[in-house]
Amino acid sequence: MYCRTDSRRFVNLENIRNAGRKLLFPLVRLFLAIGMGPFLVTTMGLLVTAVAAWFIWDGKFIVGVVFFIVGSILDAVDGELARRKNVVSKAGAVFDSCCDRIGEVLIFGALLAGKAGDAHHILVYLVPAAIGGSFMVSYIRARAEGLNLSCSVGVFTRTERLVLLMAGLVTAGLWDTQALVITLIVLSAGSWFTAGQRFVKVLRDGRGISLD
Repeated sequence: MYCRTDSRRFVNLENIRNAGRKLLFPLVRLFLAIGMGPFLVTTMGLLVTAVAAWFIWDGKFIVGVVFFIVGSILDAVDGELARRKNVVSKAGAVFDSCCDRIGEVLIFGALLAGKAGDAHHILVYLVPAAIGGSFMVSYIRARAEGLNLSCSVGVFTRTERLVLLMAGLVTAGLWDTQALVITLIVLSAGSWFTAGQRFVKVLRDGRGISLD
């Protein structure tokens, strides 16, 4: 997947993601050294994200973002940790995906139910739209891969959604909570667009293939 820049050169977004993962390798080695397993790291990531949601609910967006980043980092290293320890399993993959979805509900729910929602009533529409789009992106890929179809295309994968949401929270904390409204509009549109991209790809790739 590529993104055109103003200089008309192309940036491979997957290479950027891979470079980011490599930056986390020292943390993976630390967890290996102290004997931490991937299930524990995933659980810790969810708990830290829950703390982030509480601060976001209370309108302390900068503190919330700090915990949100820590939780996301923990979530990012559990897969590599499982591979290094040779304990990759289907149960672990399902557990990780469930924790990801729960974390998203906590963060979005905090925006809607907390001080941001009180200040901007339009969030009652934007938050469900963002959650729905985000879940559809993940669901279409999961359903496709369950049918042995590759489906990782799209401009708004989980990484892009997290970065955008964190940027919106930082902007809201430093300047104006109106930034959250703009962020959620972009997030909703981008997520549903990506869901559409994946849906079209699955229809094309799966046409004529029997379920047997």
